[in-house]
Amino acid sequence: MKGNHSHASLRVAQVGDLVCVRIAGRATVHASVSFKRFMRDQIDRGRYHFVLELSQCQIMDSTFLGVMASLASQLQAATQPNACMELVNGNERVLGLIDNLGVLGWFRVTENASDSSQPVDASSVEMTQSLALETGSREEMARTSLAAHQVLMALHPDNEQKFKEVTTFLEEQLGEDATRS
Repeated sequence: MKGNHSHASLRVAQVGDLVCVRIAGRATVHASVSFKRFMRDQIDRGRYHFVLELSQCQIMDSTFLGVMASLASQLQAATQPNACMELVNGNERVLGLIDNLGVLGWFRVTENASDSSQPVDASSVEMTQSLALETGSREEMARTSLAAHQVLMALHPDNEQKFKEVTTFLEEQLGEDATRS
């Protein structure tokens, strides 16, 4: 099940050791699999410095936020200098969602790109590469969503009550998928 079923657009650029990702539209579970693959690939290539430019991001769902929080927590634990995930130009709604889930502290947040600690203004970087958004298989989406929600619960215990039913449902779904295989 591949294709662009999301309303998100992810554009990327690399400037030196810095990886910039512009997230536009609605960042949902449908974009999470491709985003996670891209970010893991960048980390595997030794890149640990990320700026997510959010000026055009309308909203994020909990799966996408969980993937971001998982990556941000891994970067904070990394021993590489400058390892971090910075959020730039996030609107009040998106930052409020991240804060409501208790994970805003895992990110470096900058109101506008000119205030960023980066030597590059992410807002003005030409993001020439569009990230192909492949939804992935039903199982891969369920695994990504389950892991994202488990991370949100681990990073902020108040999220356990919010996501207990979701994680139980996804665990059951994955169990059913395994018995069919």
